[in-house]
Amino acid sequence: DVNPIKHLLFILRQRAAGNRVSFSAYVKGHEGIRLGRGCKIHADASVDASRSPGVVFGDKVTLNRYAYVQGGNGGVRLGDRVEVNNFSIINGTGGVDIGSDTLIGPGVRIISYQHRHARNATIRSQPVIAAPITIGSDCWLGANCVILAGVTIGNGAVIAAGAVVREPVPDHAVVAGVPATVRKFRE
Repeated sequence: DVNPIKHLLFILRQRAAGNRVSFSAYVKGHEGIRLGRGCKIHADASVDASRSPGVVFGDKVTLNRYAYVQGGNGGVRLGDRVEVNNFSIINGTGGVDIGSDTLIGPGVRIISYQHRHARNATIRSQPVIAAPITIGSDCWLGANCVILAGVTIGNGAVIAAGAVVREPVPDHAVVAGVPATVRKFRE
């Protein structure tokens, strides 16, 4: 559970540093969170940095209502001016690194692990496979797309709404579909 005194002190320290953290944001692992300047964590957003190496926000990062960032064992780093929209999830079990000026649409799932699924044991009892996700700068991840473990998305890429990305995406590519494939390149 979150200690209300630690939570209040964290919010007040962040406000003194030029950040806006809502009193109704859920923040766990305060000591593992580093915010740049001018960041906003809106009401009902969640940040869990209870596992090392934690969560790092660049300058002017926005975490909108009901967005969830979980540092996990690999950690999460968001570059300057990244915006994470409502109901999106970023899971850092394998590590997630997102470049500056990237927009993450509503309902996006960035999940840096997957379950093994051999037949000799229940899926639940098998270990997970963690793999880092790297997303370049100036990307746009459309509503409800899914980015799977081990994926690298190049600078300037656009991921269409509802796409499932399981392979690398080149710089400036526009991808769509399940599984996502390159449809064209930004002009």
